[in-house]
Amino acid sequence: MDTGSAVPLWQYDERAKAGVDYKDASVAAEYDKQHGKFRDFEKDARAVMQLLDLKPDHTVIDLGCGTGAFVIPAARSCRKVYAVDISPAMLDRCQEKARAEGLDNIETHCAGFLSYKHNGDPVDAVVSVAALHHLPDFWKAVAFKRMYDMLKPGGKLYLFDIIFTFPVESYRSEFDSWVNGMRERAGQSMADESIVHIRDEYSTFDWVIDGMVERVGFKTEQKFSNFPRSLTYICTRPEGR
Repeated sequence: MDTGSAVPLWQYDERAKAGVDYKDASVAAEYDKQHGKFRDFEKDARAVMQLLDLKPDHTVIDLGCGTGAFVIPAARSCRKVYAVDISPAMLDRCQEKARAEGLDNIETHCAGFLSYKHNGDPVDAVVSVAALHHLPDFWKAVAFKRMYDMLKPGGKLYLFDIIFTFPVESYRSEFDSWVNGMRERAGQSMADESIVHIRDEYSTFDWVIDGMVERVGFKTEQKFSNFPRSLTYICTRPEGR
């Protein structure tokens, strides 16, 4: 997919901190505990695998895998999982979990959406959970094209992210509700993290994402929300393309 090894000076630097610094080992160490207050990692992973209809002989790439919330359950069921994250600290946590379970079918890569080079055969599925918002919109489109190219024809993309559907004039009330609700559910630290996300990260509108996935060639099979201010997309790379 990449024709050269040198990184152009104009390419967006995914290593630069946008919002919460997940390269910080102390942040990575607390990630599961903090996010476990409002997420059920195992249940969510099983739901993703069911939506993608993953089989024992399938291979999967998890881009922005974090501490392995999806990687570990998927590796129990699939032939191989490529775990990709820009944060060495998050990957370290993922590898610790894999060793604890004796899983040897996980290949880790310290890279991002724009820098990961997939040297294996095209995969059956690409998964991205709550990570794409670290990229500005133009670079999201580049990331979608790169994910498309990593998939075999008929392969599926699972995307979950903070994506907005509210009218733009409602942003003040929407963001206040988000922060206050997170404070009530998960405490002040997660409310503070929500503030950082809103202020410093790159969540966007669904109509922007809709256009991106269509333009790179994906067919959107499902689009739904089961979490406030978020959307899930199931997209397929059509056969013959």
